[in-house]
Amino acid sequence: MQQKSAMKKKAEPVKPATASLSNRQLFFLAGAIAIITLVSFSPAMNNSFINQDDNIYVFDNMHLSKQIPDAVAYFFEPHYFSGNYIPLTMITYALAYHAAGITPEFFHTVNVFIHLLNVLLVFWFTWLLSGRKPVAAALVSLFFGIHPMHVESVAWVAELKDVLYTFFFIAGLIAYHKYIEWKLTAIEQNPFHKNGFSRLFPVFIFFVLSVLSKPAAIIFPVVLLLLDFYTHRKFDKWAWFEKLPFFAVSFIFGIIAVNAQQADNLLSNHYPFAQRLLFASYAITGYLAKFFIPINLSNFYPYPQTVDGHLPYQYYMTPAIVIMLFYGIYKTLKYSRLPAFGFLFFIVNLILVLQFLSIGNAIMADRYTYVAYIGLLFIVAMGFDQIYHSTNQKLKEWKPYAVTIIIVLAVMCSFLTYARCKVWENQDTIATDLVTKFPDDPIALNNKGYLLFMEGKPVEAIPFFRKAIRLKPDYVKSDYVKAYINLIKSYVALKDYNEALKISDSALNYAPQDYNILDEKGYVLFLQHQYPEALKFYKAAITIKKDDINTLLNLSQYYYELHDYDNWEKTIDLALKYDPDNFLLLNNKGYALFLKGKYNEALVYYKASLDRKPDNNNATVNMANCYRAMSDASKTMK
Repeated sequence: MQQKSAMKKKAEPVKPATASLSNRQLFFLAGAIAIITLVSFSPAMNNSFINQDDNIYVFDNMHLSKQIPDAVAYFFEPHYFSGNYIPLTMITYALAYHAAGITPEFFHTVNVFIHLLNVLLVFWFTWLLSGRKPVAAALVSLFFGIHPMHVESVAWVAELKDVLYTFFFIAGLIAYHKYIEWKLTAIEQNPFHKNGFSRLFPVFIFFVLSVLSKPAAIIFPVVLLLLDFYTHRKFDKWAWFEKLPFFAVSFIFGIIAVNAQQADNLLSNHYPFAQRLLFASYAITGYLAKFFIPINLSNFYPYPQTVDGHLPYQYYMTPAIVIMLFYGIYKTLKYSRLPAFGFLFFIVNLILVLQFLSIGNAIMADRYTYVAYIGLLFIVAMGFDQIYHSTNQKLKEWKPYAVTIIIVLAVMCSFLTYARCKVWENQDTIATDLVTKFPDDPIALNNKGYLLFMEGKPVEAIPFFRKAIRLKPDYVKSDYVKAYINLIKSYVALKDYNEALKISDSALNYAPQDYNILDEKGYVLFLQHQYPEALKFYKAAITIKKDDINTLLNLSQYYYELHDYDNWEKTIDLALKYDPDNFLLLNNKGYALFLKGKYNEALVYYKASLDRKPDNNNATVNMANCYRAMSDASKTMK
């Protein structure tokens, strides 16, 4: 009898309790929260695409036009997009494309819709986790839904992967919590109960779907261990054994993720490990600060500039703050597992993006908090629930103040989220917001300059590129964008080829093996009709990166202009090996066959080009000319 009593006590955190609200009332409450979230994010559904990964994933991605079975097969192959292997996300993009074409409003609506589903799932998950406390579940899901730090994940089309992986991630946690409840309340306490594996199967499926949506989901097995901890589940051999398939999948997809990042040159080691520890501490404190005071948000947080090798003083203070936080959380274990669970949930879901392994050029990102904040929200919500339902006279006195604070915070978050969605309206609003907040950051300056350049304003763009280079002359080594290249392109647009050559020579002093710079210099020399020199730089670029399509396209254009049709076609064939679905290459191959009088073969390539890009006017005109030539040839034969 004593043993049964002890088991009941351990199972208490997840023991099914009688809900204070009926199922109908719970549905109404969750639905009301979803409506508030929808209103807060409504501006996002009218936003445009932006040239920050939206082009890579959607509007310049010719693979979305494939028939769905072909698209599924293609995206499950080892193809990387912006350093990510995310087949399920890419398939979702393809489905959206086939449903509405390249319509930004539709893609944004998809993101918002999945976010609303996530709000409902978070409500369900935290309702279970809290012991069926509707107030706690309502608070977590409400602030998960309307927190301004979550705008980036929802209002950015390229972050479909964020909301999609979260959908399966939270669904998996719900399924696992139900499994724990069964384990802790089952009559038979044998860990090899016949239904054990079958009850874990949905958890595993949701996990696999999540990790196929975004690599961040590889942390899922660690979160399962946190749930074991919070629910007082015994860490016996079975508790560890059942996680082995999950950790195996995490290991495999972790390797794939690293390979994907390396393939796109997104991994860097610009900073010593000691500094990266400081960056991680700074990021943790930054995310905590913006959890409570979500202001001065940005779509990019640059690394700090060092002075004589030293970081700003606040970076040296943050490790002490983090250590004190961990120590304080540890001390709370005497009284409750709640603070430790919530804080560790927050840390675990951030651990991969705390820049221990440097990825990209940003020290922080709002989107990284999308799942992580659930842990912090759970602590706050459970604390509020205790005050709200307390019979203790002292705590009851705090109830009206607590309710007032929550209402004020909810209104504030909804307002800030609504306003932040408008910042994500288009490329101009994003670039302007960034350069306003970081007027001396090279990447912010380059982004603003690039926007002006794309608007056909190279003269206005040049000062931004030059300032970026002046602030960081070795900016040419950047992983994402290169002010040198954009400055060269600006002078080419102005037909100032001599200045473009000067800039390319300056860039090559810092990065003599950068294939992009070599390609740009080759192109400038080609425009100046310095053909032998241009060929030398094209070949140097291809030697460094033989599968670079831009260089191969430029090289093929070089051979075409010189009427060297044999090498022209050979270069096109080589490029098609690396990118067989490139509509430009397919059109050019068709034209090469057309010049040889191989009209039927040419038509195959023209049609393939139009399949990839239906509005490709060159292929349309070339196809018409091909049919006309076939008709003329037929008449001649008669």
